[in-house]
Amino acid sequence: MPYVRTDDRVSLYYEEHGEGTPLVLAYGIGGNAKMWDVNVAGLAARHRLVLWEPRGHARSDSPEDPARYSFHRWALDLKAVLDRLGIRRAHVGGLSLGAGIATRFALGFPARVRSLVVTNSSSASGLPLSWQNIVMRARSIEITLTQGMDAMAEFAMAANPNVSERLALDPSAKAEFYEEYRQLAPIGYANSLRALLAMDHITDQLGRLRMPVLLIGGDRDPSLEPMKVMRRKIRGSKLVVLSPASHFANRDQPEAWNRTALEFLARCDRAARR
Repeated sequence: MPYVRTDDRVSLYYEEHGEGTPLVLAYGIGGNAKMWDVNVAGLAARHRLVLWEPRGHARSDSPEDPARYSFHRWALDLKAVLDRLGIRRAHVGGLSLGAGIATRFALGFPARVRSLVVTNSSSASGLPLSWQNIVMRARSIEITLTQGMDAMAEFAMAANPNVSERLALDPSAKAEFYEEYRQLAPIGYANSLRALLAMDHITDQLGRLRMPVLLIGGDRDPSLEPMKVMRRKIRGSKLVVLSPASHFANRDQPEAWNRTALEFLARCDRAARR
């Protein structure tokens, strides 16, 4: 399997599909590259699609030291992926945590970013988490480290509105969530949650983004309101709301998600050639 080695000796999993202008995506916290499986064929037909898994996730390494996790560190990991693959500029993005990483990468390395695609992400907005979210995430860390990943999956399905809305739209996704959580190293997931709780608040920096920005939200997702804040903060950005769609909008509405993203990316590529 293909891996990138970072400057602090962490191995990051990635996979490539298709040819064309590079499009680099990461999924949400606890997710993995397979969560894009319903989108791969359409995206790879037009782009060099790179799916990567941040440290603490699935096939990437999970360092035990919590200090080795942060949005800044994840953004450097994304840079390491681009450098390893010889990609000078790319469309970057993701869902939830993955979009939060891509947004910070865009702020830190704007010359490397053709466009930014954000799907259902509170962390990309940089707004403080609600107290309910903080309590839920703290409890998630405790369950992960004391009871294991099956118990964590059950807690997420019961207590995390991001997950429960997905199940309301597709009850068969329950098996998918068990599989997703079983791929995680408990320490990696716990440390990723700690980094999420300690995230930097970048809301006032979003106005510095000058590349094209597409925001894709789900009508049933709690992060839709933070996405609306991003729309107001980022000049020229576009917000598209898919319906019915939960936090996992790319899986709830794969054809609509692909169509929205591909039309946006095509416009960006045409403009770059002028």
